[in-house]
Amino acid sequence: MHALAITEQGIHVHVEGETLLLRQGDQVVRRVRLAEIHEVILFGRVELSSAAVAALVRRKIDVVYLTRQGYFRARLLGPGSPSAALRLEQLRRALDPVFCVRVARALAAGKVLHQRQILLRAQRKLQDEDLAGVLGRLRLLAERLRTEDNLDAVRGLEGMAAALYFSQFGKLLLSPAVTFQGRSRRPPRDPVNACLSFGYALLGNVVETEVLRCGFDPLLGFFHQPHPGRPSLALDVLEEFRPFIDSLVLRLVNRQQLGPVDFERRGGPELAELLADETGEDGTAPEQAVEGVYLADTGRRVFLAEFFRRLRERLFYPPRQGAYELRDVVREQVYHLARVVRGEDNDYAAFVPG
Repeated sequence: MHALAITEQGIHVHVEGETLLLRQGDQVVRRVRLAEIHEVILFGRVELSSAAVAALVRRKIDVVYLTRQGYFRARLLGPGSPSAALRLEQLRRALDPVFCVRVARALAAGKVLHQRQILLRAQRKLQDEDLAGVLGRLRLLAERLRTEDNLDAVRGLEGMAAALYFSQFGKLLLSPAVTFQGRSRRPPRDPVNACLSFGYALLGNVVETEVLRCGFDPLLGFFHQPHPGRPSLALDVLEEFRPFIDSLVLRLVNRQQLGPVDFERRGGPELAELLADETGEDGTAPEQAVEGVYLADTGRRVFLAEFFRRLRERLFYPPRQGAYELRDVVREQVYHLARVVRGEDNDYAAFVPG
């Protein structure tokens, strides 16, 4: 089973028996069997018929609405069984600063170690003096994170590590045609940042889906503080998996699967008009309408294909002593966190690939 991502604008999705029909005007451009998908992701102006919605809900297939740039809009969930007991325990744990620090430092340390792995692989060829220094500092920051007992200090150390990591990230890019000028977001200022932001948004959706299926309240986190409308717990879990997007972006750029023609610069009234259908009836420009660099239609198609291929890649998962697809690893980590919240597992252990 796979996720069905629809990026073509103006598509109307209908159902015929056990098959989804994707129509562009009067023409059927694609047929997809419901039995083959577990999730439908709609980018921008894509419409579902009421019969299609009913069929998807009946089969418990989630539907996620994103903007064309990958930002979350809404989610349609079928009947589920969220665990009241788990959510009550999650609330109690979220009010416990000691517990929050324990989870936060594990997440942050795992992320830093994974980031260091990415730089270390490149350093074997680069033999760069500045990069060597950053590798040493990241190792020390990861060690400090493991013992830090203050949540604000954990956030500060994680931020320091991210700044160091991205100060060297550009050295890992082999294509001079696809630029990186340091981490920037909302809006991304260059092609690599456009890819990173798009990838993080996609992976965040995967994480939030697993968080909801487990029975958690996605708004109530331990590392990220609650904020209206922000899926703080999903962002918590996302932290340890962000480096998978970083390595995917490196692969796409260095293999020249993405090039300058796959990006576009948009901003001001031009982008606001383009995205007006994504903002509501008042036509107010969304935050991403600020001038920046975004994946064009061709770039999004390439990225999505490789993103879903990445989710299917198998990795050795030590807790189960077996090979699991990346998406299954995300699910396992969410359920591991649930066991930690319930007191069935002692401490949260972030996943760092070997």
